[in-house]
Amino acid sequence: KGTMDHTTDDLARPLHLPCGAILPNRLCKAAMTEGLADPLLRATPRHETLYRTWSEGGAGLLLTGNVQVDRTDLERPGNVAIDVSEPRTVSPEARQRLRDWARAGTVSGNHLWMQISHAGRQSPRYVTGKPLAPSAVQLDMLGNYATPLALTEAGIVDLIDRFARAAVIAREAGFTGVQVHGAHGYLVHQFLSPLSNHRSDDYGGSRDNRMRLALDIAAEVRAIWPQTKPLFV
Repeated sequence: KGTMDHTTDDLARPLHLPCGAILPNRLCKAAMTEGLADPLLRATPRHETLYRTWSEGGAGLLLTGNVQVDRTDLERPGNVAIDVSEPRTVSPEARQRLRDWARAGTVSGNHLWMQISHAGRQSPRYVTGKPLAPSAVQLDMLGNYATPLALTEAGIVDLIDRFARAAVIAREAGFTGVQVHGAHGYLVHQFLSPLSNHRSDDYGGSRDNRMRLALDIAAEVRAIWPQTKPLFV
């Protein structure tokens, strides 16, 4: 019983982050994809209901599921998208819906961080027949994924800009932090792995080159994201 009490006390203590932000406790709801967006890939009242419930549940930090920076390359239907090339996903209405989501998800004084993401070659066939990836290396899994198109260098520059501009919109909507999704086989992870990255330019080959996209995205987001707000990869 004494050990359990001590553990409970530790979990309840605030966590001071290096940027100056303070999480009210050590509990985090990890990112889980929701699939609750409307047909225009905007947040809905269902996001508000879900995240208000989680906020009231007491966790100090909530991470959203995939918010995609490219509406054509989703992890699944129903992802929210902040696609700066598609006005409907960044319209005043879309931004208001993000504000409503952020407000509902922080009602208990907790943090709510937006996970910004790109599915890359891991966007299923029922979403797209032309996913993007570092190289044209197909994900061989039950025939669910098409052979991807290799990103051009101009496409990489555009991609980095998309992440940064999505972070600006997240900040304006009231999300207290952002997480750049660099895991689980999605696009940033595809650049990191020599299994999916066969490039011969500055974004492929050596470990440092394969890390370049993740570092460039983080640097671009950090340049516009307040130093006092968390940035997580």
